[in-house]
Amino acid sequence: AWRGLPGPGSQHPGQRPPLSPPNWARGQMAVCWPPGPATIGSARKCPPSPRSKSKGPGGSDCSGLGSSLSPQPLFPPTTLIVGDCITRNIRYTNAILRCFPGAKAKDLLEKLPEVLLSLPTSVIRIVVHTGTNDTALQQSEIIKKEFRELFTLLSNTGKMVFISGPIPTLTRGSIRFSRMLLSLSIWLHSASSLNRFVFIDNFNLFWNRTSFYKTDGIHPSPLGSNVLAANIRHSVQTSPAPIMPTPVQTSSSSVQTSVCGSD
Repeated sequence: AWRGLPGPGSQHPGQRPPLSPPNWARGQMAVCWPPGPATIGSARKCPPSPRSKSKGPGGSDCSGLGSSLSPQPLFPPTTLIVGDCITRNIRYTNAILRCFPGAKAKDLLEKLPEVLLSLPTSVIRIVVHTGTNDTALQQSEIIKKEFRELFTLLSNTGKMVFISGPIPTLTRGSIRFSRMLLSLSIWLHSASSLNRFVFIDNFNLFWNRTSFYKTDGIHPSPLGSNVLAANIRHSVQTSPAPIMPTPVQTSSSSVQTSVCGSD
C-alpha cells in the first residue's frame, strides 16, 4: 500500500507558487494516436475538441495539437513528449508530441518501441507523463512493477529521460484518489533518481489550483496546460545533463508528423 499520505485538507510541504504562463510555441509537430478505453469512468475520457480534427495513424479521429496554418518549426525537434490525454494541449517548441488517451505505463511500454523507431536523430530527450490512469488500479505493487519495466526500456534509449509526475484531481470525493496520486508521485521521484532520470514535480504545482482545471476537475484547462508545459520546459532547460547510458542500436527513419486539428 502507498505510504506517507497526508490527511484530507492538509497543505503539501514545499508547495511552489504557480509558474508564469509561458509564451505559446509558434511551431510544433504533434501526433495523436487512437484513444484507448477510459479507466476511471466517463470522466477519464478525453473530451472531444470543438475544433477541427484530422486522422491520426491508423485512421482514427484524434483531437490534438498543431495547426495547418501554423509556421513550421525553425529547428529540428529535440524533445519527444509522450503520455496520456493530460498532455494533449501542451505547447512546446520543437517537440514531437505523442498522446495516447487512457494510457497507462504498460500501454506506453508497448507503444514506445515503435515511436522510438520513428524519431529523427535530432531528438535527444524524452519526457514521459502518465500515472493518473495507473492509479485507478489501486494496486501499488502492480503499478510499481509496470513502471519499473517502462523505466528499463527508457534507460536503454540512450536519451535524456524526464518523468513528468501526475497532477491531483479536483472532482468530488477525490481526496482519497489524490492521496494515491501523491504517493505515486513520491515513489516516481525516488525511482527516477535511481535510474538517473529527471523527475518533474507537478503535484505541488497543481494542488488546490482550481483555475488550472476544466470543469471535470481532472483535465487541465488552457491555463493548466500552459503551466504544465512551462514546468516541463523549466526542468528541461535547467537540468544538468545526466550520465548517459550506452545507447541500444536501433534503426532510424524520418519522423512522421500528423497535425491533429487546431487548438
